[in-house]
Amino acid sequence: MLRRASLSFAIALGLTTSAIGQVKLEFKYEDDVKNTVKVTSKTHQILTINAMDIETESEEVVSASQVNGKRDADGKLPVTQTIDAIKTTLNLPGGISVNFDSADPNSKIDIPQLAFLKDVYKALVGSKYVLVLDKSDKLTAVEGTEALEAKLGDLDPMAAKALKGRINPDRVKKAFEQAHLVLPDALARTGEPWERTETSDIGGGQTLTFKKKYEYAGTIEQGGKTLDKITGKALEVTYEMDPAAESPLKVTKSDLKVDSSDYTILFDRKLGQIVESKGKTRMKGDLTLSAGGQELPSKLDLTLDTTTVVTPGAAK
Repeated sequence: MLRRASLSFAIALGLTTSAIGQVKLEFKYEDDVKNTVKVTSKTHQILTINAMDIETESEEVVSASQVNGKRDADGKLPVTQTIDAIKTTLNLPGGISVNFDSADPNSKIDIPQLAFLKDVYKALVGSKYVLVLDKSDKLTAVEGTEALEAKLGDLDPMAAKALKGRINPDRVKKAFEQAHLVLPDALARTGEPWERTETSDIGGGQTLTFKKKYEYAGTIEQGGKTLDKITGKALEVTYEMDPAAESPLKVTKSDLKVDSSDYTILFDRKLGQIVESKGKTRMKGDLTLSAGGQELPSKLDLTLDTTTVVTPGAAK
């Protein structure tokens, strides 16, 4: 009898211990909620051509807001995304430096060849679009992106070219769906990683596709809240450039490898949203560039460092 009771206790203890390490993580969208979002993106690139290093650095801080409306009788919820401010710094070859802050009315870009960037930033600030979610919080439509497209005809051709396609329904939809795939398909359990394939559009017809591995790392206390922590790293990266991209310098071959990477995501289970994410990846490898029919063997050392902080707002 004692032996049978001990066995039953051991089985129960095993089940309890197993359950402790697993949680359900899912995104939620409540009515009448406003969140502020701050995204800081840093890029450091060294492109080596004919033994000459061409180094560039950039940092862009985008402040945005996300406002959830009210669900209608069919359960549809409008979520309005607005770009509120942009602050950027560019350090280019030849000692060229560009600084722009949309919050500063006196901010300007003095370099004639890059003056069009001010028009790009001014057009983006205040631009908005609406995500329409169904009752299951699936994205069914993206509305309002045509307002930015309508501005292109009044802009400097270089600015219009830089903005074209930056905010369009397909791109927004893809970014939304990809961001929501970061969570595990089933229960999150420590020691049971999951993999995802994610694509980043880096402009100019260029994309980086990453194979990433994520893992649940338990909970942490931050700001008086208990948050779920997810860690991750990039396993592989593939670079591609659209052959039709409008660039005098084309990439015809690439062999980039992940040199190092580190990702951390903090998820608020009660709110059903990511409140902080940090990711840094360094890639190195060979590229073959083509210019004027001539091939140029090159090397690339590229680091992408992005931090996103979401500040949940109280219900209206």
